[in-house]
Amino acid sequence: MKKTKKMIKIIKTTVCILLISTTVFSGNKNVGTTSAMFKVLLSPKVVSLGGAYSTFTDADSLVINPAGISLAETKEVSVSYTRWLVDTSYGYLSFVLPTVVGSFGVAVNYFTAGDMEEYDADGNPTDKTFTANGILTSLVYSRRLTEKISLGVGLKFYSEKLEDETASSPSADVGSIIVLNEKFKLAAAVQNLFGSIKFIEQEDRLPMLFKVGCSYKIIDNLVSGIDVNLALDNNVSVNLGVEYNIRLSDFVLPIRFGYNSSTDALIGVSLGIGFGYKDVVFINLAWTPSVSYLDQQILNAGLSFKF
Repeated sequence: MKKTKKMIKIIKTTVCILLISTTVFSGNKNVGTTSAMFKVLLSPKVVSLGGAYSTFTDADSLVINPAGISLAETKEVSVSYTRWLVDTSYGYLSFVLPTVVGSFGVAVNYFTAGDMEEYDADGNPTDKTFTANGILTSLVYSRRLTEKISLGVGLKFYSEKLEDETASSPSADVGSIIVLNEKFKLAAAVQNLFGSIKFIEQEDRLPMLFKVGCSYKIIDNLVSGIDVNLALDNNVSVNLGVEYNIRLSDFVLPIRFGYNSSTDALIGVSLGIGFGYKDVVFINLAWTPSVSYLDQQILNAGLSFKF
C-alpha cells in the first residue's frame, strides 16, 4: 500500500512537469524535465519581444540579466499576470531601487496549475484531483564598473509544492552589459548556476542557461534585439525582437514583435502593444498565437510605473 501511494506521487510529479514543460518545448530533441517556471517568459514586454531582453534595463530585466538594472535611473515597480496552458497561470512582481552604491532589485514569480486527474501505478484513474504551485524569489544587485561596463548578480530561491510534497533549491544568476555607444549594447548572462529539485525519488537539476545578446537602436523610436541561448538540457535557441514607439505628446504607444525559436509548440511568434504616459506609467499586453492541438491563446497583461 505504501509503495502504491509512493508510485502515485511519482506519477503525479512526472505528469505535472511533463505536461507543462514538454508541451511547450517539444520542438527540441534535448528538452529537459525541470520546472517550467525557469523556462516560461513572464513579463508581457519580454514575451512580445520573443525573449530578446538581455540588454534591456528595466524592472522586467531582473530575471533575464541581473546587470540590466544597473542602468536604471528611477525606482520602478512591474507586475504582470499570464493565463497560460492547460489551466495554469503565472504571476510576476518586481521592484528596482537605484542608489549611489548600485541598483538593488527583488522579483517574485509564482506558478499555479489547475486541477489534474490522479492515476495509480497501473495507470487507472483514482477519481481524485491534484494541483501544483511554485514560487521563485530573486534578489539582485548590480552596478556600473565603468561608464560602459556593468555587472550584476542575482541570488534566488525556488520552492515548489505538489499536493503534500514540497521541494526547494537555491540558485544564482550572473550577468554583464557593455554599452558600446548610445545605439549598440552587448550582454552576457548565466542563469541557474547551481541547484536541483527533488520530488520523492525524481531529482532534476535546475536548467543552467548561457545567454549572449545585443541590441541596436535603428532610429530614436525603433530598437531591435537578439539573444542566443545555450541550455545544458536543451538545444541552442534564438530570441528576436523589435520595438517601435509611437510618441504623441505625453503619450507613447509601444508596438512589439518577437520570435522565440525554442517554443515550436507555440509557433514562436509573439506580438505586443503598450500604452504609456510621460514614460512613467505603462500598460503592456502580449499575445501568442493559438496552439493547434490545444486550441488555446496565451495573453500576458502587465502594469509598470516609475517614481
